[in-house]
Amino acid sequence: TQIARKIHELYDLYDGFVIAHGTDTMAYTASAISFALQNLNKPIVLTGSLVPLNEIGSDGRNNLIYACLTATLDIAEVCIVLSNHIIRGNRAKKFHESFSALFHSPNFPVLGELGRPIKLEDWRLKRRDRKLKYEPRFDSNISVLKLFPGFDPAIIDKVLARKAHGIILEGFGPGNVPSNIIMQIDKCSKRGIPLVLANQMEKGITNLTSYAVGFEAFEAGAISSKDMTTEACVAKLMWVLAQTRKLSEVKKLMESDLAGEMSI
Repeated sequence: TQIARKIHELYDLYDGFVIAHGTDTMAYTASAISFALQNLNKPIVLTGSLVPLNEIGSDGRNNLIYACLTATLDIAEVCIVLSNHIIRGNRAKKFHESFSALFHSPNFPVLGELGRPIKLEDWRLKRRDRKLKYEPRFDSNISVLKLFPGFDPAIIDKVLARKAHGIILEGFGPGNVPSNIIMQIDKCSKRGIPLVLANQMEKGITNLTSYAVGFEAFEAGAISSKDMTTEACVAKLMWVLAQTRKLSEVKKLMESDLAGEMSI
């Protein structure tokens, strides 16, 4: 929120922004900024390093150069730049503790590569006149749960008992859940608490119509995360809940593409 507010404060003074950030939570921050600052007409670039700048062999210097270069290009979205790849921020996941494969974009192609020449892809969001939508509020009162064999449905009851405003549940395969979870999903819906059903796959789409158990979850009121990363889903649900608590409106926003975070 503080980063988004500072960018909003300085937005008209600069043609692009570079943010130095730790890599562990970078995908969450990039996703959050993409919802807090929508309809961008300039790039916001996050970068970082595995090895601190003051140590021999640091990747930080090159990453910072690449990020500053990206901030001058015809891009108008939140990006992550590490090594020479430009990745849409709300599509990124931290993948590996190595210089060449630190982040990847499992469900969306990279926006470009920095080399000689620089290659930018046509599916990137480009600079053009558009009115910035600034809404930095987030509601962090959510829980993220991962299903596993033997998962106790009472865990969801405990989350509801502590008055969580929303739940993200990572199901099996494309979003399947055991039959004993369907009642819990229905309970959430009746209480007006959104339950977003995601998946645990590194690459894939939550499809609640592929199998009977997924369809039962859909009928009980589960919201599909589609092909969002968990990081983007977390940031988006927090942002949506700060805009509205009405379940039908939350569902509509969560299943809509707001900032390039999902494929419709």
